[in-house]
Amino acid sequence: MTQDEIIAALKQFPAATLSEVTDKPCDVSPPVQCMVPGARVVGPAFTVRCPLGDNTAVTRAVGQAPKGSVMVIDCGGPPRTAVWGETATMTSQVRGVAGCVTNGAVRDIDAIVESKFPVFATGISLRGSTKGQTGEIGVPVAIGDIIVSPGDYMCGDSDGVVVIPAAEAEAIIKLAARQLAEEQGRAERIKAGVPLSEILATSGNRGGR
Repeated sequence: MTQDEIIAALKQFPAATLSEVTDKPCDVSPPVQCMVPGARVVGPAFTVRCPLGDNTAVTRAVGQAPKGSVMVIDCGGPPRTAVWGETATMTSQVRGVAGCVTNGAVRDIDAIVESKFPVFATGISLRGSTKGQTGEIGVPVAIGDIIVSPGDYMCGDSDGVVVIPAAEAEAIIKLAARQLAEEQGRAERIKAGVPLSEILATSGNRGGR
């Protein structure tokens, strides 16, 4: 499958469904939440690592990120300062970037929500970042306890963010298709009045969807 075909296929599945069919943890820790109600994002990771409290590397990266990519910013955890804001959002939208995922805070949240640009972050902080430290672009980063390599597929929605290793994407798509069909079949049985305990006893589902 081409990258475009993988992205199109992954867009069919909720993040929770993708999480169900991976062999190892792939879900970004719960503090990283969708900041734009109803937003969804799927795309290959364009990774950035920033020193705590400084977003110079983000300023450089927004001018380099390819169209359709997802900015993935590791700023060392949730600092008091915001690593992303309105200017980065506007620039990314103009360039066709698909979204942003960070373990840091954001600001200018009203403008971000109005833009409908998918941003996933740990919270909101009005304090701006410092400038001057180089940081790194295009390296493996840690978002919570999940390592994200450049080119891994980021899949986020209101439930959270799942990281799909690029080498495993095609296999996970096949498993997710079967999982989604099972979930849809279970929903039909529930509508038909079949007791949930009976459905779960025979479904073999690992999760709570």
